[in-house]
Amino acid sequence: MRRLLAALVMTMGMATVAFASDVTGKWVGSVDTPNGALELTYELKTEGEAVNGTVATSMGTLPINNGKLVGDVFTFDVVFEAMTIKHECKVSAAGDEIAIKSTGDWGTSEYVVKKVAAAQ
Repeated sequence: MRRLLAALVMTMGMATVAFASDVTGKWVGSVDTPNGALELTYELKTEGEAVNGTVATSMGTLPINNGKLVGDVFTFDVVFEAMTIKHECKVSAAGDEIAIKSTGDWGTSEYVVKKVAAAQ
């Protein structure tokens, strides 16, 4: 009975890992600001639960910090002019969109980025 229970627990754990999202790739979108829409391009790489990468705008490129992906929930920070902007994200079931909620000194913004198809 213990072996059966251990096997079930291990299988459930592996299934969770197998169904985890992968945000590796290029993602584009825009966020509304008081000065108009700001175009964003994310370049991301998933390594287990860790996510590394950058976000680029017309104002420059910044690294993402503390990137973590668990299942379809993705969190990270971006430091801009001594302000830390927190991001909470949800990856779509199809894996082609990320809904992002960013919070900084100005308040909260919500936007969606879409995955760019890899060149073939």
